[in-house]
Amino acid sequence: MKKFIQLGEGLSDFYELLELANQMPQRVNSFVSLPTEKNGYHVTSLVLIMQPARQGEFQPIYVCLEGIPDPNHKPNQRFDLFKETADRLNKRIIELQIKPSTDFYETELYFQYVMGIFQMNRLLKI
Repeated sequence: MKKFIQLGEGLSDFYELLELANQMPQRVNSFVSLPTEKNGYHVTSLVLIMQPARQGEFQPIYVCLEGIPDPNHKPNQRFDLFKETADRLNKRIIELQIKPSTDFYETELYFQYVMGIFQMNRLLKI
C-alpha cells in the first residue's frame, strides 16, 4: 500500500521532511523534485519516497506540496538544504516536470496522477 503524506508548505514542514530523511536514512528510496508553474509562479514540490515497511508493506511518500520556489528559476536555501541531505545520503534528486495541483478537482486526483508518473518512471513498483 502506497500513500502520500502531505506536509505543509511552511518552513517547519520542510524541516520535518529533512528530519524524516535524516532519522531514517536506510528507508529513503528517492529524493524527488516536481517543478511546475502554479498561478503564475514557478514552484516545486519536494518528495521523499520511502522504502516499504518490513511488516504490512506500507510505503509512505512524504511531500511538501508546491511550497518552494523552483530552483531552476530562483535559487533558494531550502532546495540547497534538500540537495545537501540527498548528497549526504548518497542519493541524487530526480526531477520530473508535472502539472500543478490546481489542474485537478481534488488533491487525491492529483496524487493519483503523480503516483502514475512515479510508476512510469519506475520510482514505484506497480
